[in-house]
Amino acid sequence: MSATRWLLIFCALATAIQGEYYQGASSRLTNYLLEKHEKSSPPDGIIQVSHNIELVHIVALNELQQNMQVLVYVIEEWDDVSLSWKPHEFAGLTSTWLPENAVWVPDVIVFNTLEHKKLLDAVRAPIRVSSSGRVTYTYPAIYTVLCPIGIAKFPFDTQTCKIRFASWAYGEDKMVLNATHRPLLNNYAPNEEWALEEVDVVRKEYEHEETVVSEIIYSIRVARKPFYYLISLVVPSYIICVLSIAGLFARFSTKHERQERFTLGVTAILSMAVLSLVVTEKVPHSSESVPLMIIYMHFIIVMVTIATILTSTVMRVHAKGFRDTLRPPPNWMRRLLMVAEEKATFAKHHGVVVVDIHTVAEQWGEISRRMDYLLAVMFIIIISVPTFYLFYMWNTYDHEASEKSLLSMEMKRLMHY
Repeated sequence: MSATRWLLIFCALATAIQGEYYQGASSRLTNYLLEKHEKSSPPDGIIQVSHNIELVHIVALNELQQNMQVLVYVIEEWDDVSLSWKPHEFAGLTSTWLPENAVWVPDVIVFNTLEHKKLLDAVRAPIRVSSSGRVTYTYPAIYTVLCPIGIAKFPFDTQTCKIRFASWAYGEDKMVLNATHRPLLNNYAPNEEWALEEVDVVRKEYEHEETVVSEIIYSIRVARKPFYYLISLVVPSYIICVLSIAGLFARFSTKHERQERFTLGVTAILSMAVLSLVVTEKVPHSSESVPLMIIYMHFIIVMVTIATILTSTVMRVHAKGFRDTLRPPPNWMRRLLMVAEEKATFAKHHGVVVVDIHTVAEQWGEISRRMDYLLAVMFIIIISVPTFYLFYMWNTYDHEASEKSLLSMEMKRLMHY
């Protein structure tokens, strides 16, 4: 019994000593690295910096200010011999973490940024260091970058924004930026308005003050999800337009009722003008191109305006049957509108031509009714064609499916590696 007790005591002491040994090794390693490393001095030789980002979320894309705000994880790796050690001298430790403010890091910045929020500024982000001197620096950041916005196909537009990383002070004679692979998407959270279509990276070089500088450019292509705009703008505009045309060319019984149709047409025009202002406030004010949605809204306004003007023509035809009862409708008008010619319109009585006033008035009334029907159908068809085409475009270009396919391919690529 006593032997077992002594064995347990020995194991406990060995475990405690080993824990203190490893704990002391980590502290000794940190002190050792910080003593021989100079944070204000870059490593000797040409520094090869591997750069990559992980796209987490597209926070916003502001069309009026023409910028994109993204949340990314930045991943930078380089070798620093002053941060290397022999693992057997420190209890076999092959990696450790050092505070950011105690280690030299590359001065890589985003050149086309308007605003930069480094989310770990409030705390000291740890930097991972391996025994070979390989340094891995990862930090989350929110970048607001300049992004030229093309509005010609709004709301079916596709935008491509770029994030340009480069060194502020070092040329390729001291530091070379390398893109490891395409940006990571394994933690990407989709945006409600924009569907992610493609992310890509390219490495370029440019000359600045007779020094060649390497640059990493990440391209993010997104497509707008147009369903909201179709429901909130196109559908109300189409309904207002169809109802106004149906009201403009509805059969009427009195002159006063016909005059009220002008008020209906003007009201419809004003309503659609207000809806077009919603689109105008959304897109940039550019003289180079007009958004597709604005063209559609203006087309509908023009059609309702023409329909309102043609209402006066129909009203004149209708009134002619009451004013000029001695003149029947011309033959070309009857043939065009397929109105049968009444044989009893004219009759000779003792050498005098007698006109059937009631029949002439009926013919003019029938012509006006057929004009109402023909114009109503014609305008509704003209307005329906571009409206249905917009919904056809939405159904054809399924950007959300493209985004899901892209994310699925990214997950397969990560599983392969």
